[in-house]
This record gives sequence, structure tokens and C-alpha cells, in this order.
Amino acid sequence: MKRIAGKIVGWTVAMAILGASSAWIGWREAKAGDDDRGRPSPRPPKVDLNTASARELERLPGMKPDVAERVRRNRPYKKLDELIARKVMGRKEFARIKERIRVSPTQGPGRSP
Repeated sequence: MKRIAGKIVGWTVAMAILGASSAWIGWREAKAGDDDRGRPSPRPPKVDLNTASARELERLPGMKPDVAERVRRNRPYKKLDELIARKVMGRKEFARIKERIRVSPTQGPGRSP
């Protein structure tokens, strides 16, 4: 009987220690993440296709120097879809960057500011 009681007490103590240590670890992780909780991560500003430098374009995911140069050569753009319509890049490349690019209004010939 003493033997069974000793095992029960041993298991109870072990479980209490394990529970306390996991709770402490969880508390530390929650404490470390308190600053970010509830706030979305900041997004980088969108790159404007009509004004961006080659370097800014190359920072986009998967954008190679030759594609960045084609983007610059085919300016100005009125809509994002023109990248595909003008065959500046393929659909997969466009899908990779579409959330990170924008097109500013352009001044056409004969229009004054």
C-alpha cells in the first residue's frame, strides 16, 4: 500500500512541476509578444511603377534587373494589368508583386497640372 501511495505522490509531484514549468514558459512567451499583440505587422509602402527607380523595383520579390528595366521602358502605366497586357512580365511574376505595387496618375500630353 505504501508503495502505491508513493507512486501516486511521485506522479502528482512530477505533473505539478511539469505543469508549472510549462505555464511559466508560456507566460514568458506571451510577455515577449505583448508588444505585437492585436496590431498587424507594418507593411512596406507600395512601389509606384511610374516613378520607382530600378533599385526600388528590384527590391520586389522575384524582380530581376532585366524585368525591372522592362517595367521602366514601358512607362507610363494607367492600370496594373498593363504589365501583363504589354508583356512586360508573366502572370506568375505579377501575382508575386501585385500586393506591393501601385500606379500613380500620369500627366498626359496637353494636360496642365
